[in-house]
Amino acid sequence: MLKHEDVSGDGSSEAPDRDSMIRALRNLEATQARVQQNAERVYDEKRRELVLELLPVLDNLERTLDAARTSSDAALVAGLRMVHAGLEAVLVRYGVERVDAAGQRFDPALHEAIAAVPVLEPELVGSVVDQVAPGYRFGGKVLRAAKVTVGVARSAVDRKPPRPASAVESVGSAQGRLQRRD
Repeated sequence: MLKHEDVSGDGSSEAPDRDSMIRALRNLEATQARVQQNAERVYDEKRRELVLELLPVLDNLERTLDAARTSSDAALVAGLRMVHAGLEAVLVRYGVERVDAAGQRFDPALHEAIAAVPVLEPELVGSVVDQVAPGYRFGGKVLRAAKVTVGVARSAVDRKPPRPASAVESVGSAQGRLQRRD
């Protein structure tokens, strides 16, 4: 409980409790720090949401740009390049980092394998052979893993798992065993 100082000078009130004042100040500082941390967390989360919404737009723009390269309309290609560069610049200013995976070892923390292809070269086994879509980092964390095709040993592809017997085949073989006993 806080005590108030007597301003009249007659000594009827006690001086404020110093320990209570220090505790109150510490509580206020801790509350301010929590509010600041929460505000930063909300700000980062909203930026992350914005970036996640923009990534499919960037992907579609890249696909359009790839398709336009085969077009004879140079102005269209140049315009698409400018839009693409502008969108990438905005994302970089927001703290987005593009992660290109082609030629790297497959890392499930950074890459999402969408296909596996047989490779002849042993050094390509377990490596990213093709990147279908780039990955992105935001705030030091993977925002979206790169979608990739991974090389696997050709012998692993050639091996076929044993075909399980169907229920009809199992019943038929069981009936055959029963008939032989008779």
